[in-house]
Amino acid sequence: MEISQVLIVAIVFFAIFGADFFKYRLRMKQLEAKIDSSDKMKLIDEVESVKHRLVVLEKIITDKGYEVSEEIDRLKS
Repeated sequence: MEISQVLIVAIVFFAIFGADFFKYRLRMKQLEAKIDSSDKMKLIDEVESVKHRLVVLEKIITDKGYEVSEEIDRLKS
């Protein structure tokens, strides 16, 4: 395969996939622009809440004995 053939294949490859990549980037920027700061803050708060719940669940799963039952009782009330 000659260098000119390799160059043509590379140009075609980048033309096809490069266009898709830039379309993807443009779409992501459009979606990010739709989310205003209050929505971002709500999402951040929700993620923090989920993280806290995950920590509690991990603790319940990994702890043994009396501490587990106490934690479950505290969560029930």
